[in-house]
Amino acid sequence: MEGKIGLTILMATYNGAEFLAKQLNSILNQSYTSWELIIRDDGSVDGTLAIIEHYCQKDKRIKLLQYGTIHGSACRNFSQLFDWAYGQHHPYILFADQDDIWLPHKLERSLAVMLQQEQLYGASTPLLLYSNLSFIDEHDQPIGVTLSLPKTLELPVLLNENYAWGCTIIINQVAIKKIKHIPISSVNHDYYVAMVVAAFGKNILLNEHHILYRQHQKNVSGNVNKMTFISRLNRYLQVKTTMLEPMTANYRLVDSFYNIYKSDLSTVHLKMIGGYLASYKRGFGTLLSMMFKYKIFKIGVGKNLVYIYSLLLLRGKVIAAFEEGRVHEDSL
Repeated sequence: MEGKIGLTILMATYNGAEFLAKQLNSILNQSYTSWELIIRDDGSVDGTLAIIEHYCQKDKRIKLLQYGTIHGSACRNFSQLFDWAYGQHHPYILFADQDDIWLPHKLERSLAVMLQQEQLYGASTPLLLYSNLSFIDEHDQPIGVTLSLPKTLELPVLLNENYAWGCTIIINQVAIKKIKHIPISSVNHDYYVAMVVAAFGKNILLNEHHILYRQHQKNVSGNVNKMTFISRLNRYLQVKTTMLEPMTANYRLVDSFYNIYKSDLSTVHLKMIGGYLASYKRGFGTLLSMMFKYKIFKIGVGKNLVYIYSLLLLRGKVIAAFEEGRVHEDSL
C-alpha cells in the first residue's frame, strides 16, 4: 500500500502560529507517508506564514497554495481549497485544522478502512469515513469528555445536526466528484460534505480515536464545553436568541443543498427535505409533524427536548432571518 495511493490533506490556516508547528509535526510523523499537505492561508498577521514557509522548505510534500479570491472564514477557505482539489482529480481527500495533533496511525487507518468500505459498497459509491477524537486543552492536557457518535450518519439526523467533524473525515474520489463545490453559504464545510454523501452514498463511523482535538478560546466551532445538555439548556433559557444564528445557518445550509441537488435526489429524500423546509415556514405544529414522520431528530432525548423547545421559540425568527439574508444576497 505504501507509496501507491496518494492522500491529499487540505488545511485552512488563519493566525494559527501558536499551535501550527505541533500539528505539522504530527502530520510529518504519520506512519503512512504517501501524502501531500496543501495549505491555504486566509491573511494571517501573526507568524503563521513564516511557519508554513519553513515547513514547505523542510518537506516537499507540504505546499502553500495561492488560489482563489474568496476570504473571510474557515468555510470560505476550505471551499477554495476544495475547488482546487476538485480540479486535480485526487483519489482521496482529508481535511486538517491548524491547531490539532494527529496520532501517528491516522492516515494509515483511514485509508485501510476506506479501501475495505469501497470493497464492501463498490468503488462507484460516494463514501465518507469519520472517526472519533480525544479532546485536549491549550497545554496538550486531556479533557475527560467522550463523544457518542452514530455508526452511520444519515439525512434525517443531518437536517439538524452534524456528527462528522471535518478533521476526522476522509472522502473518496466518487464523493469528491459528487460534491463538486462547497458553497460558502454552508457555513461549515464538513456539514455540507456529510450531507451530500448521505444523500448519494454512505457516511460511516471509524470508531477509533486518531486526533487530539484542541479546545481553546479561538475555536471556530465544536467547543466541547457547549455540547453538554446542561450547557445547551442554560443557553436557551438564559438567552432565548442564542441559537437563532446557528439555527438560521442550518436552515440556509439545508436550503442550499436542496436547491443544488433536488433534481438528483431520490423520491423519499425529495419529499423529506422539501417537506421539512416548507413545514418550517408554515408553523411549529406542521414542522413537528413532519419531523416525527421522517424521524428528523438529534441523537439523545435531552438534546431533542431542548431543540424542540428552541424551535417553538425561534422557528419564525429563523425564517425571517433567512429571508432577510436572501434579500441581502440578491442585492449584492
